[in-house]
Amino acid sequence: MRKLLFVIPPYFNAADYLDKARAAVLPAFTIPYGILSMEAYLTKHCVNLGELRLVDLNVTLKRLVEERSVENYEEIFSAELHAILEEFQPDIVGVSALFNSSFGYIQSLVKTAKDFDPEIITIAGGGLPSAAFKLMLEKCPDLDAICKGEGELPLKELIDAEDPAAVIASHKSWINRVGAEKGKMPAHTFIANLDDIPQMNYAMVNLDNYNNRGIDKRYTDQPKREMAIHTSRGCPFLCVFCSNPSLHGRDVRFMSIDRIIEDVTRMRDEFGMTVLMVEDDHFFHDKERAKTLLAALADLGIRCEFPNGVAVYAIDEEVAELFSRAGVSAVALAVESGSDHVLNNIIKKPLKKKLIRPAVEALRKFNVRSHVFIVTGLPGEQDEHRQETLEMLIDHGFDWVHVYLAIPIFGSRLYDICVENGYIENTSNDDFVATKSVIRAPGVDPVKLEAYAYETQLRVNFIENHNMKIGRYDVAVHYMKNVVAKYPDHAFGHLYMSKCYEGMGDLQLAMSHAVSALEIFERDAFWKNLAERYDVNYRAMLTLAPLVAKPEPMAVSA
Repeated sequence: MRKLLFVIPPYFNAADYLDKARAAVLPAFTIPYGILSMEAYLTKHCVNLGELRLVDLNVTLKRLVEERSVENYEEIFSAELHAILEEFQPDIVGVSALFNSSFGYIQSLVKTAKDFDPEIITIAGGGLPSAAFKLMLEKCPDLDAICKGEGELPLKELIDAEDPAAVIASHKSWINRVGAEKGKMPAHTFIANLDDIPQMNYAMVNLDNYNNRGIDKRYTDQPKREMAIHTSRGCPFLCVFCSNPSLHGRDVRFMSIDRIIEDVTRMRDEFGMTVLMVEDDHFFHDKERAKTLLAALADLGIRCEFPNGVAVYAIDEEVAELFSRAGVSAVALAVESGSDHVLNNIIKKPLKKKLIRPAVEALRKFNVRSHVFIVTGLPGEQDEHRQETLEMLIDHGFDWVHVYLAIPIFGSRLYDICVENGYIENTSNDDFVATKSVIRAPGVDPVKLEAYAYETQLRVNFIENHNMKIGRYDVAVHYMKNVVAKYPDHAFGHLYMSKCYEGMGDLQLAMSHAVSALEIFERDAFWKNLAERYDVNYRAMLTLAPLVAKPEPMAVSA
């Protein structure tokens, strides 16, 4: 009987938290849905599986960041993994990685396993290894093999095999160095019917570690239990920045409505789930099925969110009403650009800009919050296209805007374009995050782009905040509270939070945040310069703050 240990490397960079003075904020963790799915399938169908365990090093790194002890993270990871290896004695160690930023951790982890026992089979899977198998096998000498795409069926073959090495050599979804050197191209082995995957064993993880992904900030401080579901796999589109086809393919496979409702009911009743995070790649691939599912979810008495982005073209008043009935409080819209040229000719996305406003208005009519994802910095995008996007964002009245810099993810067309044209100057995967510009292409100025992404969010979410313009301070205040909780020195956060409380008639809280805003503006040239550049007269705005009445402080020589 074989034992299998899954290891999830961090999907954020420890180096970003080494500077103790830096106000870096941890990302919200995503429940390891793929591993839970594989555990359920393998436990039921394998004849040679003794036990399966999971360790998520994101949780470890979060603890280190909170304890301000990030410096020795590699040694701590190795020690934690070594202790598990010693106690569990696995036969196979599998590393599951989704993002480019996990690349730098993998060799260290598999080396720890091989140093403990050279007979351990070390494997990797997930979006990153699936797409970058050649480079990963080259850079990770202690990694034995990589699984292409979804792992349920290939892992079953490996675990039950009399000779695992023979399976790795011959199976179409497994690739090792010998196969790569011979030119083998690994292929997917998919489960066609998602109902064949048994219900998941959520006891494998501490759900408290995955309870902060919600985008509706009304509920940030309220008791809740978030749990995720993927009701389908696959996406037919080939958006330039997306690597989904390398993991789930372009054919969309579904879980039945009855099975979904059975699972969600169990999540609610057995695990206390109150918020269902629907994480499909393309929920509206079959619009009639999606509407049927929303109608069925309406009877369960839960709240739902779509944090990964949904197709704008599918949202009309009927869908918006179904969202509302199903307890959908917030939806992230996968808009990506406010330029038809960028959408159709660069991203290759089947969306027209004219469809965005009706979708937002339909959602607003039924009190569903609308967030929007924007991706900027794609090769071919010019300043005029970014200006179009900015104007669209200000005009359409989203509840919150997220602007990300394009990342050349392994497996995406964008990565291939950048490599073919020499657009990636720094190939360190540590820099492949949505706040850094690593692309060097005509029209892509990294300094300007990073400023555009950050300042566009400041303009739309604060200076031009739609809800504040129309007097919905009770809506805007939850987002401002979330900002200042994460970034206590965010001058715009305190400034506009003060205005929200003033508009709501809570003068005491308005005064408190006005004082905080003024103090930050006066000591921090970054915020003062931003205010001047965007003509934000914070002193005139903060009429409640007693400091406003005081004369300007005199310069004091050092």
